[in-house]
Amino acid sequence: MRFSILKKFLIAFLLISLPPLFTISFYARQILLQVGQSAVESSRQALLENSASLLEARARGIARQVERLLKLCRDDLSALALVPSDAELYLRFSRGHQRQIWAREGTSGQIREVRKDIPLYREITFVSPEGVESIRILENQIMAGGRHVALPFRGSFGREDYFNQARVLGPGEIYVSHLMGRHIRKSEQLQGAENVEDAVGGATYSGIIRFAAPVFRNGVPAGVVSLALDHRHLMEYTQHVLPIGNREVVFPSYTGGNYAFLFDDDGWIITHPKFWDIRGYDRDTGRVISPESPDYNESAMKAGQIPFNLFHVPFIHENYRHVASEALAGRSGVTTTANVGDVPRVMAYAPIRFHLGEYEKTGFFGGITLGARTEKFHHAVDKTASEIRYMLNRAVRHFVFIIFGTAVLVGGIAILLARSISRPILMLNKKVKAIGAGHFDGSVEIHSGDELESLGRNFQKMAAHLEENRQELVSSLRKLGVSRQEAVKERDFIRNVFANVISGLMVIDPDGTITSINQNIEDILGVYSQDTEGCGVETAFADYPEILSHIRAATKTEKRVSADLEIRPFGPRRYIELNVSHLGDARHPEGRSLLVIIRDITRRKKMESYLSRSDRLVSLGTLAAGVAHEIRNPLTGISLMLDDLHDRMTHSQGDQRLMQRALEEIEKLENIITELLDFAAKPSANCVMTDLKTVIENTLFLVKKQCKRQNVLLFQEIPEPLPRIRMDPEKMKQALLNIMLNALNVMPDGGELHVIVIIEDNLEMFTGRQGIEIRICDTGPGVNPEDMDYIFDPFFTRTPKGSGLGLSITHTIIEEQRGKIVVDSKLGRGACFKIFFPIKNGEDEDGKDSGC
Repeated sequence: MRFSILKKFLIAFLLISLPPLFTISFYARQILLQVGQSAVESSRQALLENSASLLEARARGIARQVERLLKLCRDDLSALALVPSDAELYLRFSRGHQRQIWAREGTSGQIREVRKDIPLYREITFVSPEGVESIRILENQIMAGGRHVALPFRGSFGREDYFNQARVLGPGEIYVSHLMGRHIRKSEQLQGAENVEDAVGGATYSGIIRFAAPVFRNGVPAGVVSLALDHRHLMEYTQHVLPIGNREVVFPSYTGGNYAFLFDDDGWIITHPKFWDIRGYDRDTGRVISPESPDYNESAMKAGQIPFNLFHVPFIHENYRHVASEALAGRSGVTTTANVGDVPRVMAYAPIRFHLGEYEKTGFFGGITLGARTEKFHHAVDKTASEIRYMLNRAVRHFVFIIFGTAVLVGGIAILLARSISRPILMLNKKVKAIGAGHFDGSVEIHSGDELESLGRNFQKMAAHLEENRQELVSSLRKLGVSRQEAVKERDFIRNVFANVISGLMVIDPDGTITSINQNIEDILGVYSQDTEGCGVETAFADYPEILSHIRAATKTEKRVSADLEIRPFGPRRYIELNVSHLGDARHPEGRSLLVIIRDITRRKKMESYLSRSDRLVSLGTLAAGVAHEIRNPLTGISLMLDDLHDRMTHSQGDQRLMQRALEEIEKLENIITELLDFAAKPSANCVMTDLKTVIENTLFLVKKQCKRQNVLLFQEIPEPLPRIRMDPEKMKQALLNIMLNALNVMPDGGELHVIVIIEDNLEMFTGRQGIEIRICDTGPGVNPEDMDYIFDPFFTRTPKGSGLGLSITHTIIEEQRGKIVVDSKLGRGACFKIFFPIKNGEDEDGKDSGC
């Protein structure tokens, strides 16, 4: 009995259940691969975090070692200040304080390692009260004294003034300098070598850190003793460190990016494999180059002509400034950078705490960095991840083998059951595989006399057509792929430029629709880019008619339209620079788009206004002093003569009243002249450590009665206790009184006066230092926004009886006390004056000075 092809396939697939088996195996394989990939990524992330943590911990450990060295130097200096000033005694002290260094000697062709003991202190001196060195120990040798150091002098390590810095200190206090030494240029160290690893025999850096303290005998100053810490001992903490692993080397691999270095609290590098990166004075000027000068630039840095300052090298890598700022804020961490050779590195950093001498201002000696090349840092992690992937792939292969064995078994059963139809199908299957591999030639010889024979003939025709279509498709795909790659590359480039440019950019098509807009437009104008893109420019910028007018003007001309505009984007007014230009072919103006560029120049405009105001105040002060002086003398004469006439005209009461009114008006002029002279006079402050709470309470006492008379409620919030700060209490009371009286003047029918004191831990206007904020707020009518820029200008007043000098004098007093004053106000809601003062570290409770 013969079966049709349909019945044969039905019998075969009913007996063989391969599709479910392969479906299950496929999903099992996918799940296993997903689980494996997740395990690999989790392990990789954990290993990366652990490696970064170990690198950071090692940086903190080295930082603690440097701190112990600095404390040792401090203790040695304190001990030396207590012993008799004897040259032999100082020599024994020097020889008893030696440490080993590990260095390279020889030449570039013959390098040898040496370990030798050298003095910890390169120089020990004792200076008499007259400023003459009576004892000088230099590298364990007694040298002839007699050098005069009472005035700043230029020694072997640069310009020094340690004698004057130390002699004004009290018992137990010490002076510590920054690193001093001559700057070594790149050519001096390399001496023709290709890199620092091979540079042996060239110039080496020679520097010191000076520790100095006054010496007292029976409470009387007897001189100054100093220790000069040899810079080579600082180099020992970073020169031999390998960031990856625990091994040490005589010299690190700078080219490989695996090295460490120290930097001070000014951001200067003070230990480094490249000596030309280390802080040092210029041989021509005798001073350390200013990083703010034009000579401090990328070309000079790469040429090895200037030292390396972490705060001023954005052209090397922006994260160096981040590392220095974080370390000097007392924080450690890990980040990525690149060195001068553009080698990418993973860098761990940690602060070095020290608060004596020139480091008292920041409270930090500087910081330590440990850097490892990115590939080295990730090598161990990637190796472990590769092992995990290998095990997962092996498990997948085993699983595939099991599935394959099952498929073979099922296939054997299928062959036994479907042999009668298998041969034609196998021939067709063979031809299908050949076509899949790209072989379209050959014929299919099937002589079964049923549907399969017809299928074979049609299949042969189909193969011929497929070959023709494949050739055409391959050619088209090749061309399309090249075009797509170029288009994607161009698109990504334009998007990156558009998104990262610092100015606000916007493209408007010929129909007035915004086709592209970047984030900076939102930051400058307060419009949302996602809402405006695709919107009409007239609708999106309806709140900015001045911008729209220039855009309209640009559509009517072929030239670029530029303007500086003042705008108010839902807040304080801002100044922008607007440029509108055409995009596209000038030969077809009807199809060209507009490119709008907007730059925020508010800061520049405010600085120009501030400089202009300063010039006006100087000129106005000079003019006011001259005019007031010239007017006061004749005005005094007029007052005396009118007073005499008043006394003579006893018989005429009407004339006496006229004279009395004239005298009262002259008295008002006298008061205005006095205020003019006070405004124009050079400030003379008597600053002492002051209890600010007492000053505020004394001022409030003066206005309490007037508050009651005017039905003004007085509220005060003054925390306990307040830190004492240096100021002139009388002038400060005058400044506070001026503000409070102004507040009472604008609330004649009652209101509220709030006096609030807040201690801030991080004041931005004082570079993150701790400070005090005083707020004096009223519920009066507020300040007109148009008057905000002129409120502290002299003679500016909206009060008919006011002179306009009160707030100007207040502003001068606050600035004189090293404070800042600003005003916040909304029309109809009152005004709030905010006064800020920094809280200094290490206050002298009894200190008194003419300046604040």
